[in-house]
Amino acid sequence: MADVNVGLLLSTTLKKYNKTLTDNIHNSHAVYAALKERGAIKEEDGGERIVEPLMYGKNETAKSYSGYEVLDTTPQEGIDSAEFNWKQYSVSIAISGEEERKNSGRREKIIDILEAKTKQAEMSLREKLVEGLFSDGTGNASKDLTGLKAMVLDSGTYGGIDSGTYTWWRAYVESTAGALTLAQMRTAFNTASKGGKDHPNLIVTTQTLYEKYESLATSTITLNATPTAGTRKLLDLGFQVQEYKGQPMAWDENCNSTYMYFLNLNHMKLVVHKDANFKASDFVKPENQDARVAQILFMGNLTCNRRKAFALLSNKTA
Repeated sequence: MADVNVGLLLSTTLKKYNKTLTDNIHNSHAVYAALKERGAIKEEDGGERIVEPLMYGKNETAKSYSGYEVLDTTPQEGIDSAEFNWKQYSVSIAISGEEERKNSGRREKIIDILEAKTKQAEMSLREKLVEGLFSDGTGNASKDLTGLKAMVLDSGTYGGIDSGTYTWWRAYVESTAGALTLAQMRTAFNTASKGGKDHPNLIVTTQTLYEKYESLATSTITLNATPTAGTRKLLDLGFQVQEYKGQPMAWDENCNSTYMYFLNLNHMKLVVHKDANFKASDFVKPENQDARVAQILFMGNLTCNRRKAFALLSNKTA
């Protein structure tokens, strides 16, 4: 096999793996998998920032009238937008000249090496993205994803909007220290619900609190007896899932200690740039190395358009 064909073979094979790589990462974590299932992973084609339109107030001109009554045409506020910075991640795959030469002329061996290194890269990138999902966005000099620790709060500036000034831009947070109770969960869930219909549809917590909830189980709590569609999907992907108020609950080792998140997937998105949605670059030879190197690139961020639809219980123990 000519040397030039090795580079072509590597690049072509890696790019063909793109769809599998994307699916593996999205299906590897309960939040990502649930976002994917609801069509909340969106590609965008650019912009300096990710802009999320918001509706925070009512149109007060809506009212009854009769006959020739003058209609109210007062200009209304209540529409705004939140802005989120793009965050970038990459992972490199390198194959040395020695590895190439040892397997020269053996196409299957070269592909085997690439597959092993790609799996390693996939696992490493997945781990970093999931860590970012639970972060506050300040890690690695503010280059990490703006994750749940920033989104589900009742204070601070998020998406460029100060929740101290705008009370409608606050999640429900209950942070008294103590053992988790069903009453706390009930209040968190109901407070984050709008009219009882637009409610949290995924609960994510730690293993400790997941098991605490199991111990609190009563006849009113479903433990996968007849799982709903959302729960069934996560079960099919291999996640350990139980239900609260008919909504799936999963645990994740990356979830912040003592936290239980009540998430509404209708009001959050994973926005990804279309040109960096786990896109693989060509394999190139650095000038000062006997090797070929390629990168897998991700550019995006987690966004939210209604912070009041989320809730958090923190400082909770078993």
